[in-house]
Amino acid sequence: MKYTFQDSTELPVQRDFIKDLQDFIKLSQETIPLEKAAQLLNDKKKKNTVSVESQIKGIDEFEMGIAAAVQELAANIESLGITDIKDEVSAAMVSVSSKKRMDLGKQLEEKVKTADYELEQLNSKIISLLNPFFEEKVYNSIDTYSFLQEDGIISGKQISSTENMEYWFELKFNSKELKIEDLYKKFMLPVWVSGGLLRREDKVKEIDLSDHHIVSMEYDGDEHLEAVLKDDDSEHVFKIVADENTFMIFHNDRDISIDEKLIESLEEEEILLLIKKMKQYFTVAVQSRMLTHVFLDGKDAINENMIFDCFKIIATHYGSLITECLNRGYNKEEIAIKIERPDETRTEKYISRADVFKQLSDIGSEGLELAGILKVSDN
Repeated sequence: MKYTFQDSTELPVQRDFIKDLQDFIKLSQETIPLEKAAQLLNDKKKKNTVSVESQIKGIDEFEMGIAAAVQELAANIESLGITDIKDEVSAAMVSVSSKKRMDLGKQLEEKVKTADYELEQLNSKIISLLNPFFEEKVYNSIDTYSFLQEDGIISGKQISSTENMEYWFELKFNSKELKIEDLYKKFMLPVWVSGGLLRREDKVKEIDLSDHHIVSMEYDGDEHLEAVLKDDDSEHVFKIVADENTFMIFHNDRDISIDEKLIESLEEEEILLLIKKMKQYFTVAVQSRMLTHVFLDGKDAINENMIFDCFKIIATHYGSLITECLNRGYNKEEIAIKIERPDETRTEKYISRADVFKQLSDIGSEGLELAGILKVSDN
């Protein structure tokens, strides 16, 4: 598929922008009310906490006041022998105050527990709604990847960021283990080994790494990759550090890529091909992505009710595209793109500014704010 503006200039993001825009509107319609409900619950939690703390403080002050008054009265009539009465009054006051504080604490605990459960349900629903959209439809994101294979379990993480927003995915791969041979059938590297029966001497030996496990990979989504390879007994541990068309290879912490003797046996094209396969693994072998966290300025955007602020960042990027669609289009009231299919058939797809504004305005003040950022309002 090829996506262009109406004047046939290619879209900077090769996606069906109209569909993504409609999905963003739908996501906003579904998520913003949930976040507002979560915000109300959090506010209620804080108010309940402040109220109970205020009551407890009042009880403490009252208790101290009564204790001081009892001491003062007892001192004035000490000769009457009422110490036992004073002690009983003080004990009764402490008992009643303690019970009241305990009751208030239990009430607050129950309210907080109920609110936390409801918040957990809301936040779980929010993250499930965000997941499919954040997978591909947040434009201008930088993606980094990590891979770990440990105790027969493969795990992965994708961290994506745009401006001051960051979001994490847990990756599941379509294989249960990963060896070099899964990416490159026969991969050899030269190393120094000691040999000889009568006299120990170092010599160059080609090691077959096909059966080595790839135990970890770190990939910045562009050119930089670091990978650690181990055999079963960890006798030979290799680390590959690659940037663009350059690389370093370490064997048990020894850099073999600068050893003049070993370089003679290094097959550069094979190494670069393996590196390419490792990078591709993060796209071709990912079975699923599960969104786990969204951060804004380093804060948990879901628990802190900041998802709407994240939407404003997304809307800024979408708004730039809408402006360009309108500038390059024939009808200034329609957001339109052209789609060219592999068989060279062409279709147009559009949505009116008025329709986008109407759908967003139905959300309320937040929707109107998004409409302004998207440049679909008349203000």
